[in-house]
Amino acid sequence: MIYYSPLLTTSTARWKQLALSKKVTLACVLFFSVFLLSEVFLERGISTRIASHFSPVPEKPLSCANPFEFDHHGPRPTYPRKANATFLTLARNSDIAGVIHSMKQVEGRFNRDRHYPWVFLNDKPFSEEFIACTTAATSSKTYYGQIPPEQWVQPDFIDEAKATMARKALSKIRGVYYAGEQNLSVMTFCSLLNMNQTAYRNMCRFYSGSFYKQPLLQNYKYYWRVEPDINYRCEIEYDPFLYMEDNNKAYGFTISVPEQKETTPTLWETSMEFFNKNPQYLHPNNAMRFASKDGGKTWTRCTYWTNFEIGDLDFFRESEGYNKYFEALEAAGGFYYERWGDAPYRGIALSLLLDRNRIHHFDDFAYEHTAWEQCPNPSTPAYERGRCSCDYDQSMAVKWERYSCQADFDAVFAAPGTA
Repeated sequence: MIYYSPLLTTSTARWKQLALSKKVTLACVLFFSVFLLSEVFLERGISTRIASHFSPVPEKPLSCANPFEFDHHGPRPTYPRKANATFLTLARNSDIAGVIHSMKQVEGRFNRDRHYPWVFLNDKPFSEEFIACTTAATSSKTYYGQIPPEQWVQPDFIDEAKATMARKALSKIRGVYYAGEQNLSVMTFCSLLNMNQTAYRNMCRFYSGSFYKQPLLQNYKYYWRVEPDINYRCEIEYDPFLYMEDNNKAYGFTISVPEQKETTPTLWETSMEFFNKNPQYLHPNNAMRFASKDGGKTWTRCTYWTNFEIGDLDFFRESEGYNKYFEALEAAGGFYYERWGDAPYRGIALSLLLDRNRIHHFDDFAYEHTAWEQCPNPSTPAYERGRCSCDYDQSMAVKWERYSCQADFDAVFAAPGTA
């Protein structure tokens, strides 16, 4: 009887070793081929890029003044009056380059003719450089405020051990932005927050229930939120503040997207518990169908992407339902035990508390933030009137239609009767 197992095992191991050696050899050949080709044909080869990583080229000095010069073909619009309004930017000192970029976009596309003021908020004192640069980037007045600790830092009643465990668990899920300390991203309010996920949650909580309480905003009726590193790809040929005022609008947005389910597992349940106990706050002509297609049993997860928003501060300040709802979510701790953001919070609150006719989609704005954008349809007058430089096919509602809630919004707001 012949026993083949030892020989078979040895042969298999040898073949595996030989195959691995071939793969390693092939990989080395490919690497050095690419390396040599890059040195010959590229302006900056691999070796140059590696060297520049360890010896970085000094950054160009930050240009604070001289807003972007956009081509204006024709007379600029004139306005009979101004609204009681301001731009609002939440930023830290290290965001200065991104803030200046956004200011130049807003000033060049719209505000250099309107001179609406800017309000800047920070949880720390602003640096002299930040104040000097932002002042130089606009001919309008600028104001600077520091957020009180109680409106920014994690509340004392939050169990930090539980919150830390939740952040770590969320950080292990792929594709979840701002999940935990190990999950890095460059989306909204300043990428510097990505190393401290408690700070990101502080921001979400602040923009949900405290921003409108800031002293610097008390004398204004409308705000226009401006994040660092945004772009406007069309001229803004009318005053959106006046549009809001003249048409009794309380909230305006550009892009609508669904919230990630991993970040808000109990948000809808907690919300429905509040509204079932307090039905008096539900507006009779609300937009419930934007938030839920089955009368509140399940959540569509649709939100208004809040990094651009124009809103009526009086609504936020005076709405008992909005503020009571925030207090209920605050007590539940979901801003820290999960990752409740200001976008899903605002999406639920406004859809249920507001007359749906007071919510407006600025479909004629060409707005871009990170990889997502909105561009007006070229077949509409807005595209030609705004002399747009964007690609409609790249719009969130077109290219990424399955990730957009715009069709849901349009269907709800086109329907007659109460929502």
